[in-house]
Amino acid sequence: MKKHNGIVIILLLLSASLFWLDFSAGDINMKDEVFTAFRFPRVMAAALTGIGLSVSGLAMQTLFRNPLAGPFLTGATPGASFAVAIFLMAFPAGFAAGWMQSAGIAAIGMAGSMAVLLLQILIQRRHGNAFTLLISGVLLGYLLGAGSEILQGLAQAEQVKSFIMWGLGGFDRVQQKEIPLIGSIVAVSTAALWFLRFKLDTYLPGDTYATSAGMDISKFRIIVVILVGLTAGAITGFCGPIGFVGMIAPHIARGLMKSNNHGTLWLPTLLCGMTLCMLADWVAHHALNDIILPTNAVCAIMGAPAVLWIILRKK
Repeated sequence: MKKHNGIVIILLLLSASLFWLDFSAGDINMKDEVFTAFRFPRVMAAALTGIGLSVSGLAMQTLFRNPLAGPFLTGATPGASFAVAIFLMAFPAGFAAGWMQSAGIAAIGMAGSMAVLLLQILIQRRHGNAFTLLISGVLLGYLLGAGSEILQGLAQAEQVKSFIMWGLGGFDRVQQKEIPLIGSIVAVSTAALWFLRFKLDTYLPGDTYATSAGMDISKFRIIVVILVGLTAGAITGFCGPIGFVGMIAPHIARGLMKSNNHGTLWLPTLLCGMTLCMLADWVAHHALNDIILPTNAVCAIMGAPAVLWIILRKK
């Protein structure tokens, strides 16, 4: 227990250090308009994204009983991306009321994410094995990506520009007024998954064990899908596609805590995800002078080798 507490404290200090590094970088006063309008929402969006995607990834790896599960590889993020693409192609200039634009993007992203996750559950129930999730997720990603490309081919220049800028993935576009909405969605879903930690532990050994313990498996799956879909869809809607964080963070937490207990893993997973997203955002903005890299590309560089390691390690 002391070792676990020490790991959590180290992760907290690391996260706090990244906050300080990003907030204090450059010659900007924290009371300046540039800080409050741009840097603060960007850093907060990175932290909230890391929290939401990592805890969602932990829940999905348990739901599908697959170490490769995560919002990106299961198709949740591509599903949200395709839905948002339709929205942006239909309303490239946005709405007159800014809150309607934010609410619309969040809602359509959630719907697309949940639709793909429900389809994945149906596939898993009929043909579930170690790599079915990965294969079907990749295929759905290609299919939805092809749909997005077709939409771009049919769209006008303004519509294409709107989608391409969003599709790069990053936290720079997030506005200060959107932070409370993102934070509320992440807080509700993350807290709900905390309260489901005992059911997640019961579900992990298998359907037979969960049923014998009195769980309503179908209802449980739907609840988890809704929570993950809300989180991944909203984050994708506001920040664009952010890959790999949701899959890698739970593995780092398991390696540190040496446990599969969701009550033990919840906080370290959350902190690992927050740290990864903030680190990727810091690298994207400060690794090269006067050049800002796409944050999603930095996440991919960090995450892709880890995916390969997991596949080879699990044989």
